[in-house]
Amino acid sequence: MLAIRDYDEKTHSRGVRACLVELQDFERSLNPRMPSGSEIVDDYMPLMLERCKKCSGKVIVAMLKDSVVGFATVLTRVKSEEIEDGDIEYGLVYDLVVSSEFRARGIGRKLLEAAEAYAKSSEVRWLRIGVLAANHSAASLYDTLGFKPFYIEREKDLSGTS
Repeated sequence: MLAIRDYDEKTHSRGVRACLVELQDFERSLNPRMPSGSEIVDDYMPLMLERCKKCSGKVIVAMLKDSVVGFATVLTRVKSEEIEDGDIEYGLVYDLVVSSEFRARGIGRKLLEAAEAYAKSSEVRWLRIGVLAANHSAASLYDTLGFKPFYIEREKDLSGTS
């Protein structure tokens, strides 16, 4: 049976690390210039936890039996650095990943619902989530949960090699 829990470093660190590596490697398959998961995981884990402290966030894990099969990081006090946004504060689902062998079972939805519940309990008015443009399955999930496109950034390769 699936259980959604708050992250515990002693119990969940290894599983979250494995999910992070898998997420980064998947994103690298969509955008090859991204570094591999094994290249960034040692730096990313402390950065992720520091962001949680700085922005009143937390990591939520999905457990099947005693194994981490996915996680989400949700920040509840993010200040926009864009002057045109004004002085707004919003919530941000910073990471959302489900291990590939457990996808299409509703686990991502459960994690996102738990992240949203935490954001609501923290009186967040606007909750954002980012997705790579080529990650259609994640974008579809976010659409079904009521997330609408907010800002779309486009990129052009000027090197002449694409």
